[in-house]
Amino acid sequence: MNGIKSVFLLVAFLVAYYLIRRGLNRSRLSKTRILLINKLIVRFLVLLFGVLLVRIWAFSTLVSHFQNPILAKSTLSLIAFIGVYGLLYFVRSFINALRIPIAERHQYRKRASYIATLIFAITLIPIWARTTQQWTTILSVLGAGIALALHQVLLNIAGWLYIVFRHPYRTGDRIEFGDVKGDVIDIRVFQTSLLEIGNWVDGDQSTGRVVHVPHGRIFRETLYNYTQGFEYLWNEVSVLVTFESDWEKAREILLRFGQEQSTEVQQQVKKKIDRMAREYLIYYKNFTSIVYVKIEDSGVKLTMRYLTEAKKRRNGEDVLSRKILSAFDREPGIEFAYPTYRIYRRGEERD
Repeated sequence: MNGIKSVFLLVAFLVAYYLIRRGLNRSRLSKTRILLINKLIVRFLVLLFGVLLVRIWAFSTLVSHFQNPILAKSTLSLIAFIGVYGLLYFVRSFINALRIPIAERHQYRKRASYIATLIFAITLIPIWARTTQQWTTILSVLGAGIALALHQVLLNIAGWLYIVFRHPYRTGDRIEFGDVKGDVIDIRVFQTSLLEIGNWVDGDQSTGRVVHVPHGRIFRETLYNYTQGFEYLWNEVSVLVTFESDWEKAREILLRFGQEQSTEVQQQVKKKIDRMAREYLIYYKNFTSIVYVKIEDSGVKLTMRYLTEAKKRRNGEDVLSRKILSAFDREPGIEFAYPTYRIYRRGEERD
């Protein structure tokens, strides 16, 4: 009986193919398009014929007669694999025939492959798991495999939960995450996006690149936040004057400029420190600028330490440097020092 049904099915498909092909030949389509459509129709009819044959002959009934249940399930799994990925082959062929940009075709092929893999995985579950105990075993093994294969993804999700609830940084903060520095412009489930600063650019200014940092790194690497709760930092500007210069006068000039630079922020800094002292152990009491003196090989090094906003550090250095250059130029008793070498010829007297 099944043989007769199979023969009738084959005849029906041949007649259908003949009528479709005849209709295509009478159409006004180009020969290239007719050949392409004809090729796709043949593949579709062959696939449909195979599916109907499986239904007619009831392969699941034949497989159930196998003595070994593992062999029966393996055979059904093989049939499911051939069916799903056979259909994927025809879908990919159809996608390749579309007259769309190659990038879009590539995306469609990838999505079709993902969907086929998901369908195949879902098909295997009822084949291998028929009882509650088998379902439990399958799900346990599957869960362990997913946890092992996607541990980085799960770690990123855990990092995202930590960021959401603990708030080590927020959007707009300037942070340093491992070897990456930048301003936080977006926080998503798996990653944080930074507008990079530094790298080949001096002065903590933007490079123009957007860096995506996986959240899992927050458990393994040190995180620096430049602006959270206290958006000011101590910055230093150093100059080197000769031993013959009036270094005390130079120190007074630096100290005056440092006071002018930090006067605007000192009151705000004091309020911020008082607020942070309620949560952190902070002892800052002196917020005024200071100049340190150090003797170097080539002269006297003067280092000015002052408070500035984290995101305005380079602008502050630029303003101070121009002021210092102008002030030192007006002082005849102050000269910049730099490393020098003296070369003597043999036989010459040294002073």
